[in-house]
Amino acid sequence: MQSKSLFKSVTFVTVFFASIVGLSIASFSASAESELSLEQRIQHLEELNQTRNKVQADTSYQLSELQREVRLLTGQVENNSFKLKQIQDRQRDLYRDIESRLSGLSSQPAGSSGKTSKPVVNKSTTPAAKNNGETRKKFEAAFALVRNKDYKAAISAFTAFLSQYPTSSYSANAHFWMGQVYLVQGNLKDAEQQFTLLVSTFPDSSKVAAAKLKLGDIFVKQKKWADAKRYYTDVANNVTGAQGQLARKGLDKVKKAEH
Repeated sequence: MQSKSLFKSVTFVTVFFASIVGLSIASFSASAESELSLEQRIQHLEELNQTRNKVQADTSYQLSELQREVRLLTGQVENNSFKLKQIQDRQRDLYRDIESRLSGLSSQPAGSSGKTSKPVVNKSTTPAAKNNGETRKKFEAAFALVRNKDYKAAISAFTAFLSQYPTSSYSANAHFWMGQVYLVQGNLKDAEQQFTLLVSTFPDSSKVAAAKLKLGDIFVKQKKWADAKRYYTDVANNVTGAQGQLARKGLDKVKKAEH
């Protein structure tokens, strides 16, 4: 739409100047023909023609510049749209990955790498395996409430879960998602408590880095710059990948606040 408006404007200018030149020539022909010599009339007509050519050349140049700018703007819009789509795709893939990991949690302790030097033993009939199966079902039932955005019920379910299974292989995740729910509700105090409990109770959990990032974000909102910097620095120095990048962005945020 903008490019069409630009082209219409340029066309109007061209027609306007051409009309002026044409009227000037007509006016000269009507009024000055009897007063000027033939040589003078020819010279004047040549001057008018040169003026018209200059106007046309200037208009053509301006049109070319406008077309070039439109092409540049169009390219920028297309590039930004492509980058936005990439970000949206990454966010969607990350969410699916979280869903998949949570639905496929094994009986290993939270944060373990899954590697073991011990032989694999079939525990399907042992009391521990049965207990772990029940624990998993209760955790997934609580997490389903988070997905359904029933946050009040999710808090109650996670609280009951942690009361019954305070140190299970799913407890670190329960603390993390309770903290997330409190953040969504704007309850920074209780969110901070859940993430702090995760970090202190399950130091080997794979959720620790994410919890520290959340704590950094909470302290930024509370303007507790020293605490925020401490958690961001810890993650930035010890974690690579996306979480390390987020930590460095957090440090930049603290720095911009001149703290």
